[in-house]
Amino acid sequence: MKLIIFFSLIVFSLIVSLILGRKDLKNKKNPVTAIIKAILVNIVILGLGSLWWFLTETDGISQGIGVMIYLGSFVGISLIDMVFIYVCNG
Repeated sequence: MKLIIFFSLIVFSLIVSLILGRKDLKNKKNPVTAIIKAILVNIVILGLGSLWWFLTETDGISQGIGVMIYLGSFVGISLIDMVFIYVCNG
């Protein structure tokens, strides 16, 4: 059950940041602010997920690997957000 929550937070962060970035781009027509807001949402969701994983997991290696997976997901989702917003803007 914990692993389902772990990976669903990554998917949730991707979906929310894409929706928020697209909505902000439609409202303000400024891709930079849309990307920044999408990345901030990504930081909050995956940061809280990392904190949750670190506090609930008992094994030190599992804690480190989980946080590193969230960090890699943050980088990947941020790149996806940038490309998505750039393509939607053009």
